[in-house]
Amino acid sequence: MSLITFILAWIIAVVVMTLFSAIWSMVSGHVFREPALLSKLMQDHPYIKASERNTYMWGWIIHFVLGIVFLIFYEVLWRLTDVPRTFLWSLAFGSVLGVLGVVGWKMMFKLVNFTSQFNYKQYYIHIFLAHIVFSVTALGVYQWLH
Repeated sequence: MSLITFILAWIIAVVVMTLFSAIWSMVSGHVFREPALLSKLMQDHPYIKASERNTYMWGWIIHFVLGIVFLIFYEVLWRLTDVPRTFLWSLAFGSVLGVLGVVGWKMMFKLVNFTSQFNYKQYYIHIFLAHIVFSVTALGVYQWLH
């Protein structure tokens, strides 16, 4: 796989995942968009003193950086397991990424003692599915470019 393919898969998968989260947010009436939640976590953190605008910008940066980390992990899984790049395997790997995503968000929420008014159960279901969307999208980009 070329670097260009990897970069396109990364950007497109993160954007599609974010669109999935935006749609879920609109339908559910909850703010589940990752950059917005990362911004809120930074605003609620006692040691981070930054404007809402700056934390929102950093939310996007962190979201894309984590996206590349997850895509590297995804690529490592493909290479270590040597299974074919199929839709079903992409669902399986997306599920692994989803579990990691849920664990990561649980840790971040506990770190800043995030609001009790948040619908955690729905968010964890959403973020699990969002990582499957990420995985399937990355696979689609890989297949499209090969």
